[in-house]
Amino acid sequence: MDDQLRDLRHTIDLLEVEFAVLSAEFAKTDKAEHDGYVSPIQWLRHECRTNGHIAATAVTVGQQLDRLPKSAAAIHRREIGFGHLALLASTTQALDESPSSTSWNEDRLLDKAKQHTVSRFRRECIHIRHEADARALLAEQNENARARKLEILPCESGAVAIRGLLDPIGGATLRTALDPLARRNGIGDDRSREQRYADALIELASHGLDAGHVPQRAGVRPHLQVTASLETIQGLRGAPAGDLQLADPIPGESVARIACDASIRRIVIDAKSNVVDVGRAQRIPSGATRHALAARDGGCVWPGCDRPVSWTAAHHLRHWARGGATTLENLALICHRHHWMAHEGGWELVRSDAGEIIALPPPDRYASRARPPGHAA
Repeated sequence: MDDQLRDLRHTIDLLEVEFAVLSAEFAKTDKAEHDGYVSPIQWLRHECRTNGHIAATAVTVGQQLDRLPKSAAAIHRREIGFGHLALLASTTQALDESPSSTSWNEDRLLDKAKQHTVSRFRRECIHIRHEADARALLAEQNENARARKLEILPCESGAVAIRGLLDPIGGATLRTALDPLARRNGIGDDRSREQRYADALIELASHGLDAGHVPQRAGVRPHLQVTASLETIQGLRGAPAGDLQLADPIPGESVARIACDASIRRIVIDAKSNVVDVGRAQRIPSGATRHALAARDGGCVWPGCDRPVSWTAAHHLRHWARGGATTLENLALICHRHHWMAHEGGWELVRSDAGEIIALPPPDRYASRARPPGHAA
């Protein structure tokens, strides 16, 4: 099977080369304009059912192939793949278009292509381009920076879609911040890689708000604002959902999680929804209790979690709105992800007689593991 895979990949590489040659020849004609397309790239993208990057790469390779005879021979000898050839062609084109670069050397590029994987060779090509014309590479970097964008699009379900583009430095900065937060963390972590990155982004933003790193607006720190009845926080049947600013109404259990460790302002209204009284904001728990929690727990108490104290909130094992006391015995430090699991996720944190925190999964997890008598678990 391994030989079959190698042979198949080599065949695909050769077909890619043939497609590139034909694409370059097609780009010289006016066929695309005759068919109503704005460019040969657009024609290839639509008519060949591919994307713009693949189409543009094919044209570039086809246009530069005559100038890369040794590289073309190397791909036939299986010394490089089409990915290497595409980088050779694009680097050659960039060096040719640069008014200040010196003459390029195919042997030097090809030697590095033979030595490295495609991703490593891409880095080598960037180094070579920088040596030849640093200003041109800077201009390209600045163009990437000007193209940056981020869209936050509300969906009909109330969810939010995120779509954007970052320049290389911005992307590296974001990944550097998210990667440590996106690792699997603690028991019960069966999230996909994409889910872990989404949670990491939310956790990073939440930490910025909690730590006061976000600039104030009108003298007030930005914060999530939820309006809900006491019945909603208590989880009573028939209670309305909570109103979250900048979002659709949210379930009562989500309100309970946010209210678990937050500033609470009591507002009394009459039967006609007129405000009768507004109480002062109270934060739960007190500063002294927080210091004691930090000294006792030392970070998130969820089994296997390594989040430090500064990335945690005080969780009521029995919620204050449901009769739980705001005392050390009923409090535990917990990170954003595991706080969600302890509320919306259906998990339960309990403290044993010895003071150890135990995480109990939702009942359906127990049921899924049940086996009939006589069957192995």
